[in-house]
Amino acid sequence: METSDPMVKKKSDRAPTNAPVVWKVLAIVFILISVALMIALIVVATKKSKSDREPAENSKGDHVIQVQNCENGMDGLAEPPKSSGLFDDLTIEEITAVRAYLMEQASLNLTEPAEASVDSNYIYMIQFLPPSKNEALEYLDNNGAKPERKAVAVVFHGAANPPLVREYIVSPVSKPTGHVARKIPGGEKDFVTFNARPFDTRMRVIMTYVVHYASAKLDKLMKESYDGFSFTGCKSPKCLGIGFTSPMGFTAEDRISWINFKRDMTGHLDLSMLVDFGGVDTKKWKILKVLYNNQTFDSVDELAAKYENNTINKIFVPAPKGKDALFSSYQRRRDPQPPTPMRGPEQYEPDGKRYTVNGRHVSYMSWSFDFRMDSNSGMQIYDIKFNGGRIVYELSLQEAAATYTGYYPAASWNNFLDGGWGMGAYSMELVRGVDCPYSATFFDLVHMFEKPTTVRNAVCVFELNTGMPLRRHYDNNFYNGYKFYGGMTNQVLVLRSVATLYNYDYVFDFLFYQNGVIEVKMSASGYVYGAFYDSNMDPYAYPLHKDFTSGTHDHLINYKVDLDIGGRKNSFETIEIGIENV
Repeated sequence: METSDPMVKKKSDRAPTNAPVVWKVLAIVFILISVALMIALIVVATKKSKSDREPAENSKGDHVIQVQNCENGMDGLAEPPKSSGLFDDLTIEEITAVRAYLMEQASLNLTEPAEASVDSNYIYMIQFLPPSKNEALEYLDNNGAKPERKAVAVVFHGAANPPLVREYIVSPVSKPTGHVARKIPGGEKDFVTFNARPFDTRMRVIMTYVVHYASAKLDKLMKESYDGFSFTGCKSPKCLGIGFTSPMGFTAEDRISWINFKRDMTGHLDLSMLVDFGGVDTKKWKILKVLYNNQTFDSVDELAAKYENNTINKIFVPAPKGKDALFSSYQRRRDPQPPTPMRGPEQYEPDGKRYTVNGRHVSYMSWSFDFRMDSNSGMQIYDIKFNGGRIVYELSLQEAAATYTGYYPAASWNNFLDGGWGMGAYSMELVRGVDCPYSATFFDLVHMFEKPTTVRNAVCVFELNTGMPLRRHYDNNFYNGYKFYGGMTNQVLVLRSVATLYNYDYVFDFLFYQNGVIEVKMSASGYVYGAFYDSNMDPYAYPLHKDFTSGTHDHLINYKVDLDIGGRKNSFETIEIGIENV
């Protein structure tokens, strides 16, 4: 076919193309390169897998361990440990069941706590009762029967004659069917006297009422002596608070305490009342003595009359102002450091957690243990094993005591036993990143004082690099070189709770080292227990701020340690070192 179209003519004159052949060649080359890359990747992966399992060598020929990345941390236990539930605190459901059972017992004649008065019978507290050691080990070691879960309930029998306090063992906690009065160890007695009972809400309410009634007569004295501050009918921010000495009496029959007035935690004043709170008849509670400006009076009326008649020595204690008002507060008083905001060092877990948690059972390296929180005394750890062998059956906090001195009774009468104020129950929520690292594992606690209460994040566990080597040695050849260096980082597992008991914050730590060492540690924070300062306090205390001090005092922390190293039949002895003349 002929045509005069030049484009058609050009197309028809083009030589035949080799494009299909070129594309085939390129495809073959691409396939060969892909196969080569695949083989290379397999080789590299194989070598990496081998290097993860075997030590490598650096340029000096030293062995260097290669660690495989494990971002999710260690796997938990496939099955719950045998100790699961053996030492766990009561659940809300168990507490509710125990409480309902006791309320149904006509012989106890119980009143709902919300409706109870001092002269009523009511439940003060319910918590878990750990099994006896014999029962627990028979189950754990000899495949015996698992001990039945039991609860202990504290009941104030204010309606009894005479009034008293009893503890009742209730079981089983899931569906209670029986209860029995718990006997005091070492005797047949199954009660304590009523005046020796712990402080509770009902006493606080009536005690505050007694103080309000009395302080109304001292309103003029308070406002003139304390820069406008008062107690009864006060207007914020010029309201006084109260504190009280502990114990409330020095025998089991007494229940007396000095009530002292204060502006805040560090604003204690020189006005106190000695009050008798004995017995269940609150109409008989009375003020025995009043102390004002180092002068003692037999009644509030006597002090009020003599103050009005100007027959006593008066005092004026000004309220702190300006920067003084921020003394000992948690408000920043100076420029931040460093001047330019910068984040501090953080702890992190590059390969995830190296410990596992199953309920209240914790495993770490060669360690394993179970823990619970006693509402009164605090942390209790059971069945502590290292390398599979039990070395401690029980390691538990028992008591924290603080004994004070001072010239004035508001300071000198204090001999605190903090277990009676609920070290476990007042182990409050921990702040992530301050009280514990961000990466820590947190546990909730359940307590029952009048009603079940859940405290979130009250216990934490975390692994800590202490920043010190656990062991190390640099073998010096004394010629500017060395034969070898060996060292091991000191990483420990920390179990922590913080009990806040009015002014003090006790940080309780249990540390588990990789070499088999267990350390218990208490760090105190918060505020010192304050007292009014004047020259009379000089032999007993140092001034901490204007009109403020804290009497010289000691802290004593008591732990129970039941060692089972090499079995239960072991002994403990001390060695005294003497001097020998040679």
